[in-house]
Amino acid sequence: MIILADSGSTKCNWQLIDGSTVHRIQSRGINAALQNAETIEAILNESFPGGASAEELHFYGAGCGERYPQQSARLREILTRRFGTGRIEVESDLTGAARALSGGHPGIVCILGTGSNSCYYDGHRIVANTPPLGWILGDEGSGAYLGRLLVGNLLKGIYDQKLLQLFYAEEQLNYDTLIRRIYREPMGNRFLASFTRFIARHAERPELTELVREAFRSFVERNLRHYPADAEVSALGGVAFHFEKQLREVLTECGYRTGRIADTPDEGLLHYHIWNRSK
Repeated sequence: MIILADSGSTKCNWQLIDGSTVHRIQSRGINAALQNAETIEAILNESFPGGASAEELHFYGAGCGERYPQQSARLREILTRRFGTGRIEVESDLTGAARALSGGHPGIVCILGTGSNSCYYDGHRIVANTPPLGWILGDEGSGAYLGRLLVGNLLKGIYDQKLLQLFYAEEQLNYDTLIRRIYREPMGNRFLASFTRFIARHAERPELTELVREAFRSFVERNLRHYPADAEVSALGGVAFHFEKQLREVLTECGYRTGRIADTPDEGLLHYHIWNRSK
């Protein structure tokens, strides 16, 4: 069996390939840079209570890769104990996105989910990467960024008060709870990112459509301008997928060609690791 895993901050998608059969499961997100060994092992125990073994395992995750050598090594040890595989690869989620979307061709690859990231991929490896800087200093265009813009505009009275009351009612929140959840409880980025569902439900409102476009313009200007201007841009993640129309419009407006946009890298990673191998 071959196991492919792609993990962001919120969830991890696992693909277990046994011959021509692909079994998919989903677990809580694994971030090697933010979670300790006990937390990661608990997530694996939840997801594989009966244990599992594989000939090889390819794990793509947040907090992994060249920027996090110690964390990647620690995660590799944990995965070895759990799956006992002879070959384990631990790479960044950005490498996984590049392999899934590029088809072996050069281009700009983006992740737009709870957080955001981007790179220029030469068809074999990542050769340039604008640091995303996380949800406080960066992560433009991400779910957390969209949520932050939404909440700020609502609370500062930039949007109609009727929209604020609708937000409170649908999200079952009030001012005090909102501030406490953002500033005093863990995972404020995930909490803010959860409001993308509210934006999507009311995407017909002009102010929310413009909010999404504003977030994507900021992502382009602060991240993509460092890469070749003639490169095709592909994107991965729930925000990219659910707001594809606005993303394509902004990329065109900013002078870029748009390639593939996908919710998850599942099919692309199957192509890269399994189907291309069998050709």
